[in-house]
Amino acid sequence: MLDSSLIREHPELIQKALRDRAFDFDLRALLTLDEERRALLQHLEGLRADRNSRSKEKPSKAEITRLKKLSETIKQTEEKLATLLSSYHDALLRIPNIPDKSVPIGKDETNNKVLKKWGKKPALKKPLEYLDLPAIQPYLELDRGARTSGARFYYLRGPLALLEHALMRYAVDFITAKGFELLVTPILVQESALLGTGYFPNGKQEVYAVNPGQDNLYLIGTSEQAITAFHQQELLEADDLPRRYTACTPCFRREAGSYGKDTRGILRVHQFNKVEMVVFSKPDDSWKILQEMIAISEEFYQSLGIPYQLVALCAGDLGFQSAKTIDIEGWFPGQARYRELGSASNTTDFQARRLNIRFKNTRGEKSFVHTLNNTVVADRALLAILENYQQKDGSVTVPTVLQKYTRFKKVG
Repeated sequence: MLDSSLIREHPELIQKALRDRAFDFDLRALLTLDEERRALLQHLEGLRADRNSRSKEKPSKAEITRLKKLSETIKQTEEKLATLLSSYHDALLRIPNIPDKSVPIGKDETNNKVLKKWGKKPALKKPLEYLDLPAIQPYLELDRGARTSGARFYYLRGPLALLEHALMRYAVDFITAKGFELLVTPILVQESALLGTGYFPNGKQEVYAVNPGQDNLYLIGTSEQAITAFHQQELLEADDLPRRYTACTPCFRREAGSYGKDTRGILRVHQFNKVEMVVFSKPDDSWKILQEMIAISEEFYQSLGIPYQLVALCAGDLGFQSAKTIDIEGWFPGQARYRELGSASNTTDFQARRLNIRFKNTRGEKSFVHTLNNTVVADRALLAILENYQQKDGSVTVPTVLQKYTRFKKVG
C-alpha cells in the first residue's frame, strides 16, 4: 500500500508510475474519494464538537430534542463515512508499488534488460529436452498425475524424486549457512495475509481457495506470503534488523492467466516445491540487501554449475508489490533458451504498510520496515540440471554438491 499523503500531495508521481507499469487504474476517482472522505470527516468532527459543547450544561427540553436530532445526524454521518472509508481503502489496495528509478521502462518482458551472463554452456551436439531423456522417462509420471489430480500435476519416482529432494535440502543448507533462520510455515493462510503481501485483491484468480465461505483459507503460491505475514502488526527492535528467514514449502498456483503456455511437461504446474528467502530491513539498508540476496542466488547456481543470466524486469513486467525485481534465468540447452529460475525483489515499505510492520528509528519514531524476497530455487531448477548434465547415452550426471544427498552420482 502506498502512503495516502504521498498520493494526495504528488499525484503526478503516482500517475507516472501507473503509466510506466501500463497499469489501468482510475487515480482521479481515488483522489475524489479522498477529498470526500476528508471533508466528511471534518464535518463529523464539527458535529461532535457541537454536541460536546451543548452537553456541558443542564439542557432544557428543547435542547434535549435538538441533541437527539444532532446525535441522529452524527450517527448517519458516521455510517456514511464508514462506507466512504471502505471504498477508499479498497481503492488504495488496488494501486501497485512505485517502480524504482533504476527500473527499465517498458510494457512487457520483451523490454527486460539482461545485466549479466555467467557460465559456459555445455557442448552438446544434439541436446534433448528433459522430457525426452531416456533415463528420466521411467521416473516422471505425467499421465498418472493427470488421472489423479488433472492437468499440470505429476508424480516423480525413485532417483528423480530423490534428486528433487536433494536439491531442496541443499538449498536449505546453503541458505541457512548464510545466516537465514529456517521457518516451517503454514501453507494455508487467511485472506489478511494475501491482502497484506499484495497478492489480493488483484491476484485473487491465481489462488486456490479452501472451503470458500466456511474456512476462508487459501493455499500459498509462495512461502513469501506466510513468512512476510509472520511479523504482521508488530513493532520490531531496530537492533534486531535485518531479520532474515527462509522456508521450503509446497506452493500452489492456478495459472489462470497462462492458458496455452508451457503445456508440455512440468515447467509450469499447479503444485511445486520452492525455497524462499525473506528479509525485514531498515529502509536505508534494503537496496544493499537486495544485492546481497542476488549474490547468494548467483553463488548457489554457480555451485550447481548451471549457466545463467541476470535480468532486470521492466516496469510493465514487475509484480504488483515490487519496486524492483531481478530475475535469475538458467540455461536450458534442450530448449536453447534461458528460463526463469528465481526472482529477487525489493518491495520497499509496500507490504509492511499493509501488514503494519514497523520499527523504532534512531529518532524514536515508528517507521515501516522494508521487506525483500528472493526465490532461491524451485522445482524447475531440477529440469535445468537434467538438461545441462545430460550425457550422450541419455543418462544424467548428478551435480557434485548434490551427491552427498542423493548418495548416487548418476541417473540412468
